Amino acid sequence: MSWQLLPRRGIRFGEAEIVVGAPRAEVRQALAGYFPPPKNQRRESEDQYLNSDGKIFLRYDDANTLETIMCITGSVQLDGQELLDTTWSELITHLGSLGFNPEESKYFVDGQDFPELGINIATREDVGGDEDDDAIEWVAVWRSA
Repeated sequence: MSWQLLPRRGIRFGEAEIVVGAPRAEVRQALAGYFPPPKNQRRESEDQYLNSDGKIFLRYDDANTLETIMCITGSVQLDGQELLDTTWSELITHLGSLGFNPEESKYFVDGQDFPELGINIATREDVGGDEDDDAIEWVAVWRSA
């Protein structure tokens, strides 16, 4: 599954557009043709969508408004550049050449924020994997203040 990043907004695949700030019912309807019904996670505020092509994790606020989109497997691209199925060393060089520089994460415990894009990117090492494993673990879009 290949998602297109919509900077500071969300992600798109085919006709499905998932936008931070959307109501949960609208998100579920948009994803219905691409994924089986979501699995609820530890809390009612979380949905996990999984098929053979990809996995995304969605978190909602108390009003059932989409707050976070976390892409775990598949492909996330920005103008043809892969953001998820790559390594930090490859990605940071490309993003830096476009003027996007990482900052310390403010919303997530792990990873680096790219405020101009409205995303957080974490490596496997960031989330407790093997030291020096710079494969990307997730690309997350969140509601920024």
